[in-house]
Amino acid sequence: MKKTSLFLLLMGMLSAAQADDLSAWKLPPVPVPKDNPLNPDKEKLGHQLLFDNRLSKNDSMNCASCHLPETGGGGPTPRAFGHGGELGRWAPSWVNSAYSTSLFWDGRADSLEQQTGAMPGHMGPITAPGEMGGDIDAIATRLNGIPGYKKAFEKAFGEGVTPQNIAKAIASYERTLIASSSPFQRYVSGDRKAISASAKRGFDIFQGKGRCTLCHTPPLMTDNGFHNIGVPQVGPMKEDLGRFEVTKDPADKGKFKTPSLYNSASFAFFMHDGAFSSLHEVIDHYNKGGNPGEANQDPLITRLDLSEKDKADLIAFLNTLTDERLNRVHQPALP
Repeated sequence: MKKTSLFLLLMGMLSAAQADDLSAWKLPPVPVPKDNPLNPDKEKLGHQLLFDNRLSKNDSMNCASCHLPETGGGGPTPRAFGHGGELGRWAPSWVNSAYSTSLFWDGRADSLEQQTGAMPGHMGPITAPGEMGGDIDAIATRLNGIPGYKKAFEKAFGEGVTPQNIAKAIASYERTLIASSSPFQRYVSGDRKAISASAKRGFDIFQGKGRCTLCHTPPLMTDNGFHNIGVPQVGPMKEDLGRFEVTKDPADKGKFKTPSLYNSASFAFFMHDGAFSSLHEVIDHYNKGGNPGEANQDPLITRLDLSEKDKADLIAFLNTLTDERLNRVHQPALP
């Protein structure tokens, strides 16, 4: 073989290998704060606390009341319900929340520990009056009086129950809820038969004319940023200003956090206010360019002109992001 022909062959093989390199989409190691290292005892304890009604006012609900495993770790209703009745926002998924650089739709919490509402000085579901409505100091005292919990906390933390340790245990368990066994993760790790031909076409659309990766970036399927995508305002709130309520920057009006798409095919509802109830509706929203009449809509949102086949392939791809193992998380035995 001539040197020129061999060179071209080798260059072609190199280009093909680079095109087939999907390592950028592999989920990275979970970031863990230095003051809350993971250990199995802490994770087991956090699992129990997530499903324990005793963390709420009147022992009436728990974290999993709004974050159902079978609906992808997200809310089973368009908006969450708490002691204040229907709230204004859909409960987002806990799947892959370990990678979030901020929590809540408006990003007002900096860590999973803060997000729980158990950390002193940080309002969250456990202590928010309209949500679980618990008194965290009273909860800690009560749990400390339950021999099984007291023993479990001492094993996990070397001390009894404290509000901080309640938050740390829950956050530790949430850091295990990673969609590492999804077909897509198997695909990008080298199993080229893990997803269908339709899903592969959908992945191409996702990266190409679907413009999805402008916000749902590799490897997390989120840029951890905030965008106004023209979602219609529904539910009890007349207006939700989103990120603006945190930053007070007028440019942030109507912006909400980009969610990860892992296990999204299992969601019962979508968007910050549960405005849509199917992936078809979500894709149709983007396909028409969101809501061009929304003055603050992100310029990244433009008409896509996807065909019905394109949409079907895109949904086939989104289904490959589901880690069925996480949809089967169950309530453990409680002390």
